[in-house]
Amino acid sequence: MDLQKIMAKARDVAKSSGTITTEQLNGMCPNNMEPEDIAALFAALRTEGIRLKDDEAGR
Repeated sequence: MDLQKIMAKARDVAKSSGTITTEQLNGMCPNNMEPEDIAALFAALRTEGIRLKDDEAGR
């Protein structure tokens, strides 16, 4: 997993609202992510101040 590339994409998506949907984040991630990779990604999102938003919340 290339955390830097995923975070760069997440920053672009979240730059206006500070949020990213689970659907958007899933589209950026490889299907074979290990649990520790997912934990590192969530930690990086928190560090950047990017909130994860449930897809249903926007509908």
